[in-house]
Amino acid sequence: MNKEHMDQQINILLEELGFEKFMLNHNEFYKWEENYYKLVFIDKFQAYILEFAVTLQEAEKNIFEDSDIYPLSLENLIADLHSDLLKYYSKRKVGTDND
Repeated sequence: MNKEHMDQQINILLEELGFEKFMLNHNEFYKWEENYYKLVFIDKFQAYILEFAVTLQEAEKNIFEDSDIYPLSLENLIADLHSDLLKYYSKRKVGTDND
């Protein structure tokens, strides 16, 4: 799957999960619950890096922690990202009425 198609699929997933997309300092970010996220694509590795900040102030200063890597070659990239977001980053739990 090419990067442009994967970008579209990721945006659909984040929208379906209820992420709020917003621009800050000319960069695209997402807010979900009390945290701030961004997905960065690293050409050299052909992979997405999920990064997060726990406060708006950190996001404004571009102080993000790297968390997970999702190679473009990963067969189930969208499913793995979806599962990880619910398991590790959300107060919602997989298998509840909230997902």
